[in-house]
Amino acid sequence: MYFLRRAFTLIELLVVIAIIAILAAILFPVFAQAKLAAKKSVALSGAKQISLGAQIYATDFDDMYVPCAIYNEPGINNPGANEENGSCFYHLKPFDSILEPYIKSAEIWSVPADTHPMQTFWNADECLWDGKYRGKYIRRSFQMASHIDTVEAGGWLDRNTGVTPSWWDITGGFPIRNMTEFSDPSNTIAFVEVWPPNGEGGRVGAVSDPILWGCNAWKLAGRIPLSGAPGDRLPSGGDNCDAITHSTGFDPTPGYAGKANYAMADGSAKSLGWGQVRGNDFYKFKIQKPSTTFAP
Repeated sequence: MYFLRRAFTLIELLVVIAIIAILAAILFPVFAQAKLAAKKSVALSGAKQISLGAQIYATDFDDMYVPCAIYNEPGINNPGANEENGSCFYHLKPFDSILEPYIKSAEIWSVPADTHPMQTFWNADECLWDGKYRGKYIRRSFQMASHIDTVEAGGWLDRNTGVTPSWWDITGGFPIRNMTEFSDPSNTIAFVEVWPPNGEGGRVGAVSDPILWGCNAWKLAGRIPLSGAPGDRLPSGGDNCDAITHSTGFDPTPGYAGKANYAMADGSAKSLGWGQVRGNDFYKFKIQKPSTTFAP
């Protein structure tokens, strides 16, 4: 006996298509979130390795914390790096090269979610401290925490913030940090994951954008740009960070649902939101923790 196969009616076909569309609308965001979570996990692991590398470095150097750069350290494998000119930082060994013996893979510095363009000035091949990175263009998605502006400092640079002085302070003989200075290392940020959309990222092997400094806290993930909320704004007065950054072009690091990864000064790493790092006047960036509470 033969049976005729009945084809889908138009209505049935439309129902199937509608069901597929609904499932896609439900599942695609889930897949996207899972993918972002995986990238966040890789970046957090990298932050942990960086933090541990800095700890081992301090152990080898009498508890001195790794600086953002070492001055008067002639470049290697790249003669151009040793020629003083207007486009390169002269004889400055960047922190990623300093920590290379303790962090074996240069790719650790680059997180999977960071696809934004690198800064071109000072990132040229001839400016690389180590010529082996010529042509590689490995993004450096982490910066060291340096002196930032705070309310406690009247809106000026707060010398009680940051695990490293700036590279220009270092060239001027400003002392680098000793681990004994940190009153609460597990609650002190040492390296920040930053890759803002405007392309201010650095490059492994070059002393370009090595530090989070001054008004640059606007780069941190989770901050809402152009927000009127006090917690989304930077300190006013002094360097006038609030007025400078409360404008277009200062979009923060996209991060992971408002969070980014931070390497702490004790060898640990944490995923933190803007409110956690901005809270109490950038408390987590301060070396000696104040007893006074500041707003926001």
